[in-house]
Amino acid sequence: MFDTNFRSHGFPSTPLKASKSMATILCALSVLSCHSWGKFWADKDKASSAATNSSDILTLIFVPARIIPFTIDDTNIELSHAVASITAFAMAKDEVQYGDWVTVKAWATSNGYTFVNPGVQGINGAQTDQHPVTTISWRDAIAWCNAASEKQGLTPVYYNDAGFTIPMRDLVAMGTTMTADNTPGQEDNPYVNWSANGYRLPTESEWEYAARYIDGITFKPGDYASGATAAYTDVPATDAVAWYSTNASSMTHAVGGKTANALGLYDMSGNVWEWTWDWYGTYPGSAGADPTGSASGTNRVVRGGGWGSTSTYLRAANRSSNSPWNTATSFGFRPVRRP
Repeated sequence: MFDTNFRSHGFPSTPLKASKSMATILCALSVLSCHSWGKFWADKDKASSAATNSSDILTLIFVPARIIPFTIDDTNIELSHAVASITAFAMAKDEVQYGDWVTVKAWATSNGYTFVNPGVQGINGAQTDQHPVTTISWRDAIAWCNAASEKQGLTPVYYNDAGFTIPMRDLVAMGTTMTADNTPGQEDNPYVNWSANGYRLPTESEWEYAARYIDGITFKPGDYASGATAAYTDVPATDAVAWYSTNASSMTHAVGGKTANALGLYDMSGNVWEWTWDWYGTYPGSAGADPTGSASGTNRVVRGGGWGSTSTYLRAANRSSNSPWNTATSFGFRPVRRP
């Protein structure tokens, strides 16, 4: 169980006590690599269990590394394949809420950023600031990630140049074409500084790993909604963790209203589809460490299903895609970052 009260990386909650000891146990049992997060464990020890560390714009959950192979799509509906290893990262506890979206966007537009779409407070129903932002494109999502990084004093991830000196900021200046542009450094294919500590979209492998994670040794089957206790065909089990066509009443809902998965991540299945980094393409037979997908393509991958999806699309191993310029009332995103 991870502490979702902390905005910095969601480390084990106070009931577990002895954070550093728990880190050691998790590392040993789950074949994890935690050494790079030492300073964050120290920060956690200095805080009270009721405190909120506001250094991060979003509440983040620590996702431990795995240094032995992890099987993506164990259901073999797409193509089961082993990812050699996954580096530890932190993932937003919730889908980006409209309130967080607009706060960062307001700062960004005063600091050289432009967005193609303004974003919407979910769709139908109450449409509060706690609903996931929707009607934003993949392009908008990466620009927001860069803006959130700069606002917080972190190193941006996405760039117009290979030397990582010009962060991607001005989407309008790069054009608003409704075709995917694979030119390196353009809005659909930025140069990526993977070692930067700023916000970014998760890779497909990171997303599925976090969606199916239980304890680092065992993982939920790919045909379960994230956090569910049974397969997607089991209505009560799926209803407990996701807003989808059966129970959402054709609208988004405030984030965090369903049961979280084992890591403490909410709405990984349902509510809104989540943009990921990867171009959509055929899975490889095997993949190396921290795979980032194809080098080019026409569509970017979306994961998790949304408020209008049937349960089959909520499966943690399910993948779909859409054009990086496209928007929908069921599209949102959930950033990650590394220390």
